[in-house]
Amino acid sequence: MLLLGLNLGVYQSVLVDINDFFDLGGAYSGLLVAIFFLGALFVPVLAGELSDRIGKKFVLIISCIIFIAGIVIVTQATNIITCGIGVFFIGSGACTIEALLSAVITDENPGSSEKVMNFSQLFFCIGAVAGPMLSLAARTLGASWQIIMLIVAAIFIPALISLFFLDETRKLNAQKDKHEKAFSKTLVKDARFLLFFFSMFLYVGAESGIAFSIIGYFSDINHNILTGEMALSLFWFGMIIGRLCAGLLHKISNTLMIVCLSGSAAFSFLLQFSHQAIFSTALFLLLGLSFSAVWPLLMAFCTQTFSRFSGTAGGLMVTGGALGGMSLPMLMGVIAEMSEIRVSFLVSTFAMIVILALYLIGRRKQEKYTQTANISPGEFLYEKPPTDDAC
Repeated sequence: MLLLGLNLGVYQSVLVDINDFFDLGGAYSGLLVAIFFLGALFVPVLAGELSDRIGKKFVLIISCIIFIAGIVIVTQATNIITCGIGVFFIGSGACTIEALLSAVITDENPGSSEKVMNFSQLFFCIGAVAGPMLSLAARTLGASWQIIMLIVAAIFIPALISLFFLDETRKLNAQKDKHEKAFSKTLVKDARFLLFFFSMFLYVGAESGIAFSIIGYFSDINHNILTGEMALSLFWFGMIIGRLCAGLLHKISNTLMIVCLSGSAAFSFLLQFSHQAIFSTALFLLLGLSFSAVWPLLMAFCTQTFSRFSGTAGGLMVTGGALGGMSLPMLMGVIAEMSEIRVSFLVSTFAMIVILALYLIGRRKQEKYTQTANISPGEFLYEKPPTDDAC
């Protein structure tokens, strides 16, 4: 997870260099971002389905190879088409690795997956913060953007080798399930999974929209870009601290989820009324703290609830996040163009309120189910997989 975050930070920092290298105009400046997300839309679902049938270890190894190959293709590309293929490989490989490692966390830590999931995402944030620092240090030594990306690929090779020693203790259902219909089809028919999926769609969209708008927000209220960059750093620092605290407080994860969703809705709403740089910066720090635990807990709760299909569930959740990451920031941009950027932050407020409502509905259904079935809430998380008529 640390290296995946590092890759994201490096990719964001060299994106302008890649655009300049291939002489992409303003209309195509977001092309490589869209291609990256395209890899996250399709491949994780297929890889997750395959991992639940033949094992996550093998699919993880293949995903790492695809990821490293993608970096090599991009750095050696001489035209935008070849570069686009490489970016697609990078996006699909990285997002598949994140989805399957999250599923492995649930498989191997069924009693404390919320704790481990938050810690793993804590390291992802550390990597995302360290990525631009690595780029800056390499540039200082005279490295090109190609060399910087190849450094990431080289660092990832030991991680690839380590996967060969991964001990998959969870029993596979390959023989039993090989004649069953697609696991993803079973999941999307389950109303509880759709709550998780739509929540992830809204969350990633809100987080991406906020993160990509912070510098523009300070520019809009007549403050310099340096202030915006400082606020962006504090936003990610808040994410790191928040995930550390959420991991330590994993025994009250349900309460933490409600607090985080409520806080993120409130703080993004307060940005409408802030005209002071110090107050706005503090709000972005608090937003990072509030956003921090939502992704890990959504992923942990989902893969717990559908533990038999954890790989497929994780892949579908990443796909939902990718859809949100592509659509909600675009909506915020349209609103900012029509009005002002601070008004666009209401999209995040609305999204977090909807997620909170969905989460409370899901908890009520869970409590009703456990009372009817006369089982404990903990047992509900590891129940048998849904049937075709689960809705």
